[in-house]
Amino acid sequence: MDKTRIKYHRFSEVPFLQFLSINHEFFSNRTEALKFQAGRNELKRLILTLLAAVVAVFFTASLSHSQYTTIQITDNSYTDWYPQINDNGHVVWQGVDGLDDDIFLYDGTGIIRITNNSHFDMDPQINNNGYVVWEGGDGPEDDIFLYDGTGTTQITDNPNKDLNPQINNNGYVVWMGWDGSDWEVFLYDGTDITRITDNSYQDEYPLINDNGYVVWEGLSGNDREIFLYDGADITQITDNSYDDRYPQLNNNGYVVWVGLHGLDDEIFLYDGTGITQITDNSYNDQRPQINDNGYVVWQGYDGSDDEIFLYDGTGITQITDNSYHDLHPQINSNGYVAWRRGYDTLSEIFLAKPGTSAVMPCIPFLLLGE
Repeated sequence: MDKTRIKYHRFSEVPFLQFLSINHEFFSNRTEALKFQAGRNELKRLILTLLAAVVAVFFTASLSHSQYTTIQITDNSYTDWYPQINDNGHVVWQGVDGLDDDIFLYDGTGIIRITNNSHFDMDPQINNNGYVVWEGGDGPEDDIFLYDGTGTTQITDNPNKDLNPQINNNGYVVWMGWDGSDWEVFLYDGTDITRITDNSYQDEYPLINDNGYVVWEGLSGNDREIFLYDGADITQITDNSYDDRYPQLNNNGYVVWVGLHGLDDEIFLYDGTGITQITDNSYNDQRPQINDNGYVVWQGYDGSDDEIFLYDGTGITQITDNSYHDLHPQINSNGYVAWRRGYDTLSEIFLAKPGTSAVMPCIPFLLLGE
């Protein structure tokens, strides 16, 4: 990735203050010479103060969110994919250990293997309390499981498929469940299961925030639209002639999603009152995620491979720039971004932290003589 670097040069007073290097013999007495030297020193102090202010501005800019340190969490001989990150920097993902998929957790210091069984455990999600949910199954039936840091609870147990669970910080879980004819949205509040949707079309990929708001995509008519449940009523956010898919929701009620706008996929943002199109280019932008500060990350195809991009409310920053595919980004409220690099076999998990890789500027200084 091209990084903007501010070049600093050592500054000599000689060309700048040459006009001040006047021989003291031009002065009629020592008093005038001392006054001249005092004025010269005062000018030096003013110049240093001004340059210090400039350095402070440049130094602050150099520590912007566009500077990241990348950490490789996994390094093994099998596939690690679909990472998720919480605000504590803990990351969960599913890894293929040779026979099936299992769930792994990075807690900031080491890796913990949560599941170790003979069936497939997939699509993990983690909240800020370290609770992890996922779908697990071995064929026609998939159920929802919850890990609370000490043990695992099976939430659903039925002959149908329950997929794509999401969890909020209160421990509430939503997922899409097959009811025998189509996909519907279900909610678990820690005690009971509630069915949110009950209609004749597909309701898929729900997500819940800490206020209990739930967003999902529904096949309404000939295309897919975005719907929002506020705990009491359901609102249809989009209503157009193209597909709107894979919505994500933050705790302020902001929603991001992918819209098949024209010939490619673009990223859209709903802020509670209106819709903003974040991207507008000739390639596909997919899998957006949003944090509580309104920062949005996604993967975008740059013509040769997929890279990670970040929108901070005012502009877009490209986080990665390499010859690999960087996929499935996640962002927490501290601006940490996790993603997987590579397709299928031998893909690994990466973590980017803002601010810590900033290039420290060389402080400009004056060569001030006696």
